[in-house]
Amino acid sequence: MRRAAILLPLFALMLGGCKKDELEAALAKAEAELAQTRQDLEAQKQANAELQAENQTLEEKIVQLEGEIVQLNTQIKDLADKAGITERELAELRAEKAKREKELAVYRNLFASLKKMVDAGTIKVGFRKGRLVVELDDAILFDSGRSKLKSTGQDALAELVEPLNQVKRDWIVGGHTDNVPIKTARFQSNWELSSARALEVVNFLIEKGMPAENLGAAGYAEFDPVADNSAPEGRAQNRRIEIVLMPTIPQNLQDMLAGS
Repeated sequence: MRRAAILLPLFALMLGGCKKDELEAALAKAEAELAQTRQDLEAQKQANAELQAENQTLEEKIVQLEGEIVQLNTQIKDLADKAGITERELAELRAEKAKREKELAVYRNLFASLKKMVDAGTIKVGFRKGRLVVELDDAILFDSGRSKLKSTGQDALAELVEPLNQVKRDWIVGGHTDNVPIKTARFQSNWELSSARALEVVNFLIEKGMPAENLGAAGYAEFDPVADNSAPEGRAQNRRIEIVLMPTIPQNLQDMLAGS
């Protein structure tokens, strides 16, 4: 009986040791998972910061161009005051200034035309990757998983036709989705859905009076996000239509490329 009494505490200690090892292992695993989560969060914060950094509002672009014009004016005056300045150098600076002024006028006029829609929250206007972008939330334009324009979407796009036409430049309509896969009888992937939506918008804009030769359509699926797809709010921002103003290539560069 005494022997049994001695063995019971020893057995309990052994069990306690096993339990301690399990707890330590679980703790180590939890700490490793926490460290990985923190690392992932920092990486996502960095990605979000980069996305925000590449965005620029139309008002900021106007201010930037105004500053560039002031600088060019100063450079032209400085060069004119110096002896030995060539007419070619002055002509190049004056041409660059004229280009900036023309671009500034385009943005100012467009901003004035779209301000009502921006203030109402119907559209967003800004710059991404150096290009002017008019953005519409897909919730205004389409039902989930569909490419047929809703009446609210038609109303919003109809308001855009005249301002976009005034620019007299080429536009690309880009369809974007979140990263949630889709597979329906009509759309086997987000590529197909985003492309179909972009084409639907293009056809509507043409129907309302935009020249077909100034429009193009492209589908980007989930591969050009503006927000974090891991959160519902981010996915909602990524589901969008962008109408992008295409840059013009200066004539001297066109001539250079043609001769190469």
